[in-house]
Amino acid sequence: MTWTTLTGAGGVVVRDGRILMVRQRRPLGVFWEFPSGYHEPRESLEETTAREVLEEAAVAAEVGELVCTMLWEREHDRRRNLLAYFLATPSSRAAEPRPQTEEDIDAAAFVDPDELGAAEIHPLHQAILERWWGTGATGFHLHADVLLHPDGTQSYDFGP
Repeated sequence: MTWTTLTGAGGVVVRDGRILMVRQRRPLGVFWEFPSGYHEPRESLEETTAREVLEEAAVAAEVGELVCTMLWEREHDRRRNLLAYFLATPSSRAAEPRPQTEEDIDAAAFVDPDELGAAEIHPLHQAILERWWGTGATGFHLHADVLLHPDGTQSYDFGP
């Protein structure tokens, strides 16, 4: 069986020291995440970022510097995602996030991730926050192996 590789991008949208996040319902739980999604044909990754932020949180954003790239791989179904996350700012300071409910997003808000707690943030996005939030580090790459356990839960191995 061959691997399926998908590409996508997301926005780390910052306003007044808070980050735009969406609360996404997934088969294995509900987590706060950066607005992100899959790349469409003829779209740059920056355009993907702006589109996904607008679709998922109803916030128009100016996309800037690359924060990081991430590759996650799931051996059991031979799937991998290659993702780019970009720093962004809202086009309007008055932007009020609204969730894209038809995509299983329950909430969209500018949040302080320190107030949420690590368990509320998707583990892949928590790994980005651990490297970037508070330090401003950019240009890094993360690799995660997604492990499926017999009880149906998943865990993430970021290696050394």
